[in-house]
Amino acid sequence: MASNIVIKVKCEPYLIRFLESLYGPSPITFLKNSNFNTILDVFLEKPPLDYSEPDYGDSTLLIRLPYFDNKNVVFNNYLSPTKQRIFKNEIWKFFKITFRSEISKYVVMGLDRQDALELFIEKYNLTQDSWDSLEKDFQRYLKLRRYHRQFRMKKNTSVKEAVCPETFIPVNS
Repeated sequence: MASNIVIKVKCEPYLIRFLESLYGPSPITFLKNSNFNTILDVFLEKPPLDYSEPDYGDSTLLIRLPYFDNKNVVFNNYLSPTKQRIFKNEIWKFFKITFRSEISKYVVMGLDRQDALELFIEKYNLTQDSWDSLEKDFQRYLKLRRYHRQFRMKKNTSVKEAVCPETFIPVNS
């Protein structure tokens, strides 16, 4: 159950749209066992005495705080700028994982990459301005996958052998 306490976090508009498409309109209420709630539980603290809530304009992410077991959100409802940055980075990581997995899924299904990007942008209500950056990111992701696939070790991890600690050479038993 969520409280009536809402905090503001500085965040890019495309990430705000992404979260709103997943969790509903602002203020965002994360699911009960969400990793974001766990992070908030750890990061929230009492606001400084001279604190006034900033307005970030279009970059304002509104989050409705849940009730925590070990923290009272009436008094602990402040994220420092450093903690806001870290929280925003966690949202960005979640966005990247979701983006790359969905685009890969669409491409594996046989869709053209352009169509896959268009479907993703439509599904998460992103602006067409983000098209180029998403396409470039997916290109980088494909290059990284190719590189890691090419240079990974060809060892069978299910075979366990004794290894000499001095030379790191397998010992034949």
